[in-house]
Amino acid sequence: MSSVELRLLDCTLRDGGYVNHWKWGFHCARAIIRCLVRADIDFVEIGFLKDTDKYNEDVTVCNTIEELNSFIPENSSDACFSAMAMNGAYDIKKLTPYSGSGIQLIRVTAHEYDLEEGMKFAQQIKKLGYLVSINPINIMGYNDEKILQIIDRVNEIHPYQFSIVDTFGSMKRKDLNRIISIADHNLARDIRLGLHLHENMSLSCSLAQQFADMHLNRPAVIDGSLFGMGRMPGNLPIELIADYLNARILENVTMNFHYA
Repeated sequence: MSSVELRLLDCTLRDGGYVNHWKWGFHCARAIIRCLVRADIDFVEIGFLKDTDKYNEDVTVCNTIEELNSFIPENSSDACFSAMAMNGAYDIKKLTPYSGSGIQLIRVTAHEYDLEEGMKFAQQIKKLGYLVSINPINIMGYNDEKILQIIDRVNEIHPYQFSIVDTFGSMKRKDLNRIISIADHNLARDIRLGLHLHENMSLSCSLAQQFADMHLNRPAVIDGSLFGMGRMPGNLPIELIADYLNARILENVTMNFHYA
């Protein structure tokens, strides 16, 4: 995928919150965001949009986009910020239209039993002016026919991104090849393809490297979190895949220098 755009999304403040109940502390959360922006991480996920009893500035689970935006430090315009919302867990009436700044990408998740409702939920968010990523939970729970049906529905909605989510970390290399092939050959060409991995079989970094080296027909995004923080046994450590991509870039630069 050397000629195709590949970006990284950090979900520490959202997915990593399963470790500490999202109680990062306001200033700590801002410091994490500031460091991720400084490290040139392309997408930084601030937290969850979720129906909650009250706002707590130390917790990255919020009722409104404005509350989540308050975590973003000044002078952080180099990154694209995101949030996640689950169908059935968030009242979309609370979501104001995209203002032109702050969180721009909203990633929508849904289970198999409410997948169509999740698709409609994603459509509503898109109409409010946000970039949308559709992230069906547990892609390994679907057969090929169902994945194709999901992709057909995604093409109708035409979101910014569609993500392959290995919720239970049960994906192996042959599974990755099969599912990515189905998605890449059937997804509309201008929809990005994302990958979200978990560490149940200690394969997340290997699978992410394999994905990074594929020759895809579209831009792609890989999720990760600092130190792999997340619901045990954790996520892909973003520092590991970033190191791999940096090394690959350096190799390409060195090769081009020698052949110039």
